[in-house]
Amino acid sequence: MESSGIYNQNQVIANLNAKLNAGLSLFGFYVFNRAMSNTDGINTFPANPYNFSGEYGPAATDVHHRVTAGGSINLRGNIRISPFAVAQTGAPFDITSGTDPYGTTLFNARPGFATDPSKPGLIQTSYGLLDPNPSPGERLLSRNYGRGPGQISVNLRIAKTIGFGAERGGSASSGGPAPANTVAAASGRGLGGLIGSPSTSHRFNLSIGLSIRNLLNHTNPGPIVGNITSPYFGFANQVAGGPNGEGFYENANNRRLESQIRLTF
Repeated sequence: MESSGIYNQNQVIANLNAKLNAGLSLFGFYVFNRAMSNTDGINTFPANPYNFSGEYGPAATDVHHRVTAGGSINLRGNIRISPFAVAQTGAPFDITSGTDPYGTTLFNARPGFATDPSKPGLIQTSYGLLDPNPSPGERLLSRNYGRGPGQISVNLRIAKTIGFGAERGGSASSGGPAPANTVAAASGRGLGGLIGSPSTSHRFNLSIGLSIRNLLNHTNPGPIVGNITSPYFGFANQVAGGPNGEGFYENANNRRLESQIRLTF
């Protein structure tokens, strides 16, 4: 183990936050990211304990592009729609040969780029012809040489508010002027008369909501199997939610619906 490490990261972040009117607001941000390191933390061990030259490569957080977008739309009839979407390009993963030539019991040695196509035991991959038992002089893959697939998550929340009881600031039968938000909802200004008020003018408001997680029912793969001798090389055997905050932390990768009821007064 070593108590030192190198981590170099550069990011460009662009934000968007707009409230077009009382019933429509949008937000989003885009991140362009490059991160290089020679370790991903205390659980990272060098493939060759006697030579760290191949350890500097893409960090586990080296997700090049990430886009987040969402908003809130208040429709007439006291209905609110709140979409939220996240999309990102793939994270890197380490490619290993599944062997332990240095006797470390870690089995994290990396294959080499084959120089002799006739050598037995070579494995053809999308990263080239790889040698799980590299010969002296063969160039080895650097750490986190592989790149996993991108991920996308779309969530949506729909809520309707029902008002009852006395009007705020007076009784329901007072006949006085309606509050400003009620007038705006009745006038239907914006988006062809679809935009309304997020709440009612009554003292009691009952909100009934439905949250839809993974609206597209899209499968986001978890950590990619990097052992080239495994039949699952290049694929994931679990859903997303890996270390270092990458991916999406879902209890299940299927579409999930949750209902909520809220009473305010």
